[in-house]
Amino acid sequence: MKKLLSISLLLLAAIRLFAASDQAGIKLWGSNYVDIIAFQFLNNDTAYSCKIGGMNTLSLNFHNRNKRYGKFEGSIDLLIPFGYTSDQISHLIDVGYSLSTPYYPIFVHGNTPVLLDIRKLYLSAYLPFADITLGRQIINFGKAFIFSPIDVFSTVDVTDINFRRHGSDVAAIKIPFSFLSGMDLITEFPRNHHEYSSTARIYHNMWSFDFSVNAIYKHKNKEVISGFSFKGDAVVGIYGELVEHLEDNFSQKFFEGMLGADYSIDNTYFFRLEYLYKNPTIKSIWGKHNLFAAIDVQINELIQLSANMLAGDMSGNQATTMMTGQFMYNILQNVNLLTYVRYFTYEEDLDSLPDLEYALRVKVQF
Repeated sequence: MKKLLSISLLLLAAIRLFAASDQAGIKLWGSNYVDIIAFQFLNNDTAYSCKIGGMNTLSLNFHNRNKRYGKFEGSIDLLIPFGYTSDQISHLIDVGYSLSTPYYPIFVHGNTPVLLDIRKLYLSAYLPFADITLGRQIINFGKAFIFSPIDVFSTVDVTDINFRRHGSDVAAIKIPFSFLSGMDLITEFPRNHHEYSSTARIYHNMWSFDFSVNAIYKHKNKEVISGFSFKGDAVVGIYGELVEHLEDNFSQKFFEGMLGADYSIDNTYFFRLEYLYKNPTIKSIWGKHNLFAAIDVQINELIQLSANMLAGDMSGNQATTMMTGQFMYNILQNVNLLTYVRYFTYEEDLDSLPDLEYALRVKVQF
């Protein structure tokens, strides 16, 4: 029944209902892209072995056209892995590993598994005093691009070359005080054996900066998180988050802080730098010292170059790092060609993890 419901929902999103009028119905757009990836293993028993895999991804986005009093929006990915990627995912399914974060396996038998990722599916009602939203949303609660101690809802997929985010099932109330200030109240729907959070945020804009004060409660761990964040321009764009974790009835306190900057030159060169310090006691995927650096170069309207480096636990004996270089070329009006190379280092050498990836992506937008 769950599989049938998922397939029906995907088909429903793919149909342009009532599309004859610009004032009614649903607007639908999306893309289909195929990644062909060579995985290079340098440190296992089979020296310099290479395996071929990849993924075919259909992305559908939709929302209602008339958004005056309310909004309905969704974003759904249908993924079909192949080659070595399919073998790895099939193995994880066979051993009982949960793919629910974020993927749900629709079909697991036959030549290859088929996966579903419902990234967004929510509705909003615009009342005179507040906006009320229910459903799965991608909430950028913090200010950071990668590292955000305050962002307890939408997590960044660091394995995705575009660092896309995945959503959370929440209820949210946004109450404006003025054009420059307001309050957000968000709570995540409870899930069995999974942590869920509730938050309150008050924000205000002054001196060309956005400031916010945040209070977060994690229900399973009974942890309180208080945080302050800011973002604005001072020659360069700067942003940051200062967070205090309070546990065991406020008897234990652990600090976490992020500072970032971005800068552009002539709308051609774009730079970004982020640093995260985290107390090792705090449970997360990041280490004590973490760094992200990126540069994008817009050669012309058709060609773009980019490179980034993500490093975690730099204070350890060996940092876990990922370095990526990309070349994107708009070969036709709605067709992009992208090539990228990624290099990995790990704290522990594991034969199942590649050291290098070489990939080609062909993307058609509609």
